[in-house]
Amino acid sequence: MLAPYVHPRVIKWGDTDAAHIAYTVRFFDFAMEAIEGWFRNVLGIDWYRLNMDLHMGTPFVQVNMDIMAPLTPRDELRMIVLVEKMGRSSLAFGIRGERTDGVSSFKARFVCSLVDNRAMKSIPIPPEFRARIEHYMEACAACSA
Repeated sequence: MLAPYVHPRVIKWGDTDAAHIAYTVRFFDFAMEAIEGWFRNVLGIDWYRLNMDLHMGTPFVQVNMDIMAPLTPRDELRMIVLVEKMGRSSLAFGIRGERTDGVSSFKARFVCSLVDNRAMKSIPIPPEFRARIEHYMEACAACSA
């Protein structure tokens, strides 16, 4: 596993608004795509299988985002996904969106809670996920040291 996880995204015409730049709400979609990519690559499961097979959901309870530079269909985006904090049932993700020309486009913090999706009650992060997340956080810390 490479740390940190980097999710690539090509900006498409359909992502843009009347000003010919990425529509503001698409930045949230881009970040969510990166987080699901992180789940698939780090935990080995996508959100569909997590919900349907394991009956676990990840509703987001907090989102903060700063947009620093626009994106156009000429841009490719690299989103770096870090886990800033892990609680009993929660994960706080830090996402940095950078254009391939090196310009920082956005930074965000998304916090989700792991829930039993039938009861919609929080549940502890399973030990096998917790171990992978701890390893990922350690590997990311070692990369930035």
